[in-house]
Amino acid sequence: MARSLRILQICHKPPRPAVDGGCLAMDSLTRGLLDMGHEVKVVSIHTDKHPFLPDQIESEYLEQTQFEVAYADTELNVRDALSHLVTGESYHLTRFLVPEMERTVEDALRERLYDVVLLESLFTTAYIPAIRRLSDADLVLRAHNVEHALWDDVATDMTSIYKRWLLNRFKAKLRTEEIKVLSSLDGVVTITRDDAMWFERTLKEVHPESTCRVEVVPFGMDVDSTPHAALNEAPNRALHLGAMDWAPNHQGVAWFMQQVWPLVQQSLPGAHLALAGRNMGPEWASDDTKGVTVLGEVADAAATYDTPSVVVVPLHAGSGMRIKIAEALAAGRPIVTTSKGMTGLPLEHNEHVMVADTAERFAEALVELLSDGEKATAMGQRGRAWAQVNLQHRARAERLTSFLEQLVAT
Repeated sequence: MARSLRILQICHKPPRPAVDGGCLAMDSLTRGLLDMGHEVKVVSIHTDKHPFLPDQIESEYLEQTQFEVAYADTELNVRDALSHLVTGESYHLTRFLVPEMERTVEDALRERLYDVVLLESLFTTAYIPAIRRLSDADLVLRAHNVEHALWDDVATDMTSIYKRWLLNRFKAKLRTEEIKVLSSLDGVVTITRDDAMWFERTLKEVHPESTCRVEVVPFGMDVDSTPHAALNEAPNRALHLGAMDWAPNHQGVAWFMQQVWPLVQQSLPGAHLALAGRNMGPEWASDDTKGVTVLGEVADAAATYDTPSVVVVPLHAGSGMRIKIAEALAAGRPIVTTSKGMTGLPLEHNEHVMVADTAERFAEALVELLSDGEKATAMGQRGRAWAQVNLQHRARAERLTSFLEQLVAT
């Protein structure tokens, strides 16, 4: 490493405890940069949905990262949303712009000089004017998704004409902001090549004078240390693990329950499904007659994946990489997902995962893995072996470090 970089990482929710894929993505990057010898300070918004829980965070991490938070009320408000339609602002973004967080960012920049300010997701870019006032650091957006594309998929699957119209209006404003912000950045780091291509094309077409660079740094994790005691056990249930207050998860599981699971039960009357994740609404309830158990929020996602289960990821919306698939691969779980769910992961159908986009095909794949324990365990073993080669976080940190060093040097 040529030099140790001083990095300010600004997050739209606390990376720890790592309760969902976004948290895992941010935390993996922080850990990788720290392991590479860089200095990283983490400043984060915390909300009612994603609260700051210091008792659940290691003291060493809090000290290493000089972790600071500021509260923001990001709950959806119909009146505010409608007013943003009138003013032309993006309601998705302005919910995250709060004076407390702005002061926290400004104080951090006054206390020391940084080489790089790393903005986790589009939702933190609202603080760019404050950063530019106080710092000459290189500004890098870590794009977890192409945000407007994610909401485009969600709107397409909505059955309510009014909700679809409203979301399309918000999505259009989000797209405008996503394009506009590129002129203020020095770099963009995406998780997938497809997302990088959108940013590269947009920079070329809309901001041809920009010197902003784009790099792909896929999600990484400590695969070798991921629990995998159930690697050789034939699965005895299907499992979905994901936060149900994230619209793509909610839509995907609703589709699975309404169209896929009844077909599975017809073929396998004793089939069992476990639904795990935060914020399970009242519409998600255990039902013995359907073979469904709702676990709700689990204390340890890794331990939940380390069970004899076929993991289902029935997503139809979103860009970026589905980190829940990476976690399941590392645990050695056989997986059934959609083409959209496999985005960003160059996996082979019938080798590492089963891919199905219709309810009939999805049900057939799931029944096959639940019925054929030998095939299911062999697929899980191949998936874990693939993860050991392709998902280790040290290699990802090295790639990001190289990109950041090049930015700082120019």
